[in-house]
Amino acid sequence: MKVCASLSAKTYALLKKKAETAIKLGADLVELRLDYLDTFSAGKLRDVMRGIESRCILTLRSSKEGGHFRGGEAKRIQLLYQLIDFKPAYIDIELETIKREKKLTEVHADTVLIVSKHSFTNTPNQPTLNRWVKEVLSFEGVGKIVTTARRFKDNLRVMEMLRQAPKGRLIAFCMGDLGLVSRVLAPMLGSPIVYTSLNEATAPGQIGLSEAQKLYSVLGLENRL
Repeated sequence: MKVCASLSAKTYALLKKKAETAIKLGADLVELRLDYLDTFSAGKLRDVMRGIESRCILTLRSSKEGGHFRGGEAKRIQLLYQLIDFKPAYIDIELETIKREKKLTEVHADTVLIVSKHSFTNTPNQPTLNRWVKEVLSFEGVGKIVTTARRFKDNLRVMEMLRQAPKGRLIAFCMGDLGLVSRVLAPMLGSPIVYTSLNEATAPGQIGLSEAQKLYSVLGLENRL
């Protein structure tokens, strides 16, 4: 299990400061939510990543899947190709985006592709979840399925889906206050990355970095997952 701090900022200077703070506090990974930035600058991003390339997840989330990128889709695709050349530890690209632009799966050997699928309205039924798992895991790398918990039993469906998936290949949890239990339990069922926040959550129900570290330490799981 790796604990990731998901970071957002409007400027590169603030993003760099947050990344340095998260790593100093013990985060294994930092997710750089580039869709929150006011502008894109390859040079400034390289400065943010310098020395921590092997600990970065790069995400440029589409507005359709809850992101904040304000440019057109053609521009976002162009930027995603540039991000691949940065050779981060991970790059997160939506399943629907990859279906349209299959060459985005051609990442460097040092980069793990995270193929993600989100539902911001609900948690689908089990057949739909199973279909999503099959789709996101049909590519090399790691799949990621994130739904929204409207009731407690939504967590159970997602946890069952995760239990049946190959260990270490699927990240899955529910967003929202009702989904907190799934975020906590997911690593115990094989989810390889836990997403946390530093000061400001980038998704509903996200656990703080320090709280997550304390939780897994109390449970005696930080070195065994």
